[in-house]
Amino acid sequence: MTIEEFYNAVGGSYASVKELFLTDERIRKYVLKFKTEGSYQKLMDAVASGEPKAAFEAAHAFKGVAGNIGFTRLFNAASDLTEQLRGSQEPADPQLVEKIREYYAEVQENILKL
Repeated sequence: MTIEEFYNAVGGSYASVKELFLTDERIRKYVLKFKTEGSYQKLMDAVASGEPKAAFEAAHAFKGVAGNIGFTRLFNAASDLTEQLRGSQEPADPQLVEKIREYYAEVQENILKL
């Protein structure tokens, strides 16, 4: 699987990440680092805690990571959760969390194909 095929498979923006990182080799390097990057687990832990402020902060951080690497679909899901939690006293919406889980799993599965 090429990097461009990977981005198509995960609903990402290959063009924007190519503009930022310039070469497929550099993109691949950061995509592979995403596999072990810890912001997803921090988000899931914060959601499990039921603490809206912690979940908001973790969702916001994860959104930034996903956006920086051009994972558009994952970024949008994290953005939706971030906005749901912004200033809220309610726990994270389970449907929004499930979308993030689904898209994250999709990214991880496709990283193995690189």
